Amino acid sequence: MMDMYPKLLVDERGKKYLLKKDVKKFGTDLGVVELEEVGKTYYSHKGYKFYLVEPTMYDFLKRMKRNVTTLLPKDIGFILARGGIREGETVVEAGVGSGALTMYLSNAVGKSGRVIGYDIRVESLKVARRNLLMVGAIKKGDKIVGLDEEFDDDVEVEDGLFNVTLKLGDVRERIDEKDVDVIVLDMPDPWNVIENAKKVLNKKRGRIITYLPYIEQTKKVVEKLKEEGFWDIETYELLERVIEISEKGVRPSTRMIGHTGYITFARVPPEESEDDSES
Repeated sequence: MMDMYPKLLVDERGKKYLLKKDVKKFGTDLGVVELEEVGKTYYSHKGYKFYLVEPTMYDFLKRMKRNVTTLLPKDIGFILARGGIREGETVVEAGVGSGALTMYLSNAVGKSGRVIGYDIRVESLKVARRNLLMVGAIKKGDKIVGLDEEFDDDVEVEDGLFNVTLKLGDVRERIDEKDVDVIVLDMPDPWNVIENAKKVLNKKRGRIITYLPYIEQTKKVVEKLKEEGFWDIETYELLERVIEISEKGVRPSTRMIGHTGYITFARVPPEESEDDSES
């Protein structure tokens, strides 16, 4: 999926460089290194060691273009795991931003699933489109639904998932898709989407996930979820701390990634049985 940047060069300090397929020579302050086969160790003309390997999506995520603050891996991973997002599911994401979460949602649902990403900001959609194009989540020439603009793409991934559709639209007004498995909302007022979400979520397994920076917002969305009959409601905050291991000993890093956002999960209420509705 990393056809645009299929090579990752890492120097002996751990500094990383994403390289295009046709790059055969690369220079840094550690010298110039001649590159051939991926999966090999090379040395610069100054004698410094470099590794040439295939990049992961995490490598691309750390270096991709951004126009807004993106979700961090600690939150993305938890959303996928706690949300139970799996192969073949249909996911609606609102607040696409630069497309960081969208990439991982695309991977999680696979070729048999699909991700529909909504945003009300044209520039965010354009940045996300470019990033998603480079990892094969969308095809060369794919348009943004609701935006009458052609794109002159210089990137074409041959073996991508091609399972993402981007839309210019406001999910507070409407969600076009039906029988949706998961809705992920990274927006300031998700409580205004709950009623629309309830209508389109699959009643057998539908889930909703919200991501918010402030606890006041989180309390408001939880109250709305309860009001609309959603259940299995849980809110989490994740903290990330690196552990430093050296010859001297092992200790937590003095720096850590603290609060980024509150993540709330809930299930849509199933349909009432005929017996229950009659009573």
